Amino acid sequence: MNQRPYVTIFSTMTIDGRIASSTRFSELSCNYDLARLRLLRGAHEAVMVGANTIIIDDPTLRKRLEPRTTKYYRVIVDGKLRVSLNQRIFREPGPKVIVITASNDKEKIKKIRELGADVVKVDTLGDKGEVDLREALQILAENYDINSVLVEGGGALNYSLLRQRVVDELRATITPYVFGAGVSIVNDYLGTGFRDRSESPRLRLSCVELCPCGQCVHVAYTLLSKCCEPRLREPPIEFCLSERLRRLVQS
Repeated sequence: MNQRPYVTIFSTMTIDGRIASSTRFSELSCNYDLARLRLLRGAHEAVMVGANTIIIDDPTLRKRLEPRTTKYYRVIVDGKLRVSLNQRIFREPGPKVIVITASNDKEKIKKIRELGADVVKVDTLGDKGEVDLREALQILAENYDINSVLVEGGGALNYSLLRQRVVDELRATITPYVFGAGVSIVNDYLGTGFRDRSESPRLRLSCVELCPCGQCVHVAYTLLSKCCEPRLREPPIEFCLSERLRRLVQS
């Protein structure tokens, strides 16, 4: 595989690893954590989410803090083109939207393109219909010159990226809540997952810090098991951000 963008996963989760409850409630972030999310967006050249995030949360993914570049794309991974044409990300003004899909629905592809978004067709892997994310990332690098991607979930997309070994950095803010059920930060919908330590991606702790709110902990890990090296050799932003966030939110 040719060079791909640097990929950072960031999620905010409960202490039992849930990013959403059984009712899909997912509002977990404090003001500092929201600032962290937008600061990370500002450091990356694209943000990526899965279809469920768009369908359930209907975000625009526009807000950024201290952008380091004017280049900024919003990427949706939607293997079966399940997103609605009425989603805010299509209807409201904002940076370019790119939809990654394996669908052959020519009529819906045409309608999405008429809304101003690009649709990129990729292959699937095996008999599970999983989108080939290595191919998708290579296209983002080669066709759009994207050097870094921030992934905001959901859990299924996080799992696919980790399974295909295309993640460079994994970040999580741990909040003082417990759901007991719901969507995990890394979620294999088939229920198999990584079966033991030998199958798990290997990680190295790069940062652990108390959130300025005093109730949450943020951790950042560097991935050691990767399919290939990214374009960027250094992270787009420093691992520990709490002091910077304190100044941003309190100023």
